[in-house]
Amino acid sequence: MNNWVLAIDAGGTKTALRLYDPDGLIVSESVGAGASLSHDLQSSCHSIVEHARDMLAANDMLALHTDIAVGVAGAGNTHGKQALIEALQNGGFNQPKVVSDALTSALGANLGEPVACVALGTGSVGMRLMADGSTHLVGGWGFMLGDEGSGARLGAMLVQALMHAIDTQTVFPKLLESVAIETGDNRALLSEWISKAQIKEYAQLSQIIWQFQSSCDLASDILMRHRQAVERLILDTRSDYDLPVVLLGGLAHNTAPLLAPRCQQFVQPAKGSSLDGAYILAKSKNKWN
Repeated sequence: MNNWVLAIDAGGTKTALRLYDPDGLIVSESVGAGASLSHDLQSSCHSIVEHARDMLAANDMLALHTDIAVGVAGAGNTHGKQALIEALQNGGFNQPKVVSDALTSALGANLGEPVACVALGTGSVGMRLMADGSTHLVGGWGFMLGDEGSGARLGAMLVQALMHAIDTQTVFPKLLESVAIETGDNRALLSEWISKAQIKEYAQLSQIIWQFQSSCDLASDILMRHRQAVERLILDTRSDYDLPVVLLGGLAHNTAPLLAPRCQQFVQPAKGSSLDGAYILAKSKNKWN
């Protein structure tokens, strides 16, 4: 029989699932909690498997009759990728395909055609997809040392600015007043927040800056550094190839107008999503990995 397809896009903030019937028609969609193989591997693998089981159970479908493809943050790590593959196999899925969410994003962005895809969400990563099926990953090193141009990195720059204001006993501009409401407005409170904050909390802070981008010098300075980081990621991902560029993720809409003309000229709207890319991957003959 022709199998159904379960496409999954798992990132730090959310996990999206889409179930297709054998004719390629969408049967069901759902969204659950985030999962990243770079953060709490065991919990993330368990969460993805449970999301998949719940989706199939709600539609009276068996894992045995379902091809599954998962694009997940952190799959660039071989150990994490293999752990998720084994968890899915233990859940009844035959030959699950697990790749970086950067790859499924790139596959969806231009529906399997060559593209330089730059995802700007909780983290950041670039994926170059060529006509021969070869790929190259740029960035995606994680929050500790990378993720420039991401929401988490924007949030970290806001926290650093607040730290400096506390150190120098500077009157907070309105931008930092808004940040301090979330983090605390003195060394003790901010230190406690930092000790507990996860990557998603930093990314959530980044949402504050956009309302101040035209009225605050500090916001303008931070967004200039954000723009420069995104432009580097775009140019490094595109390299010397004549490829269209697609920006994806929660920061794409606000970031695109900030880019210099040399980068804006390459950018085109996405033709599909990471879930579309996971479906393309599931139906492919192992062209991509």
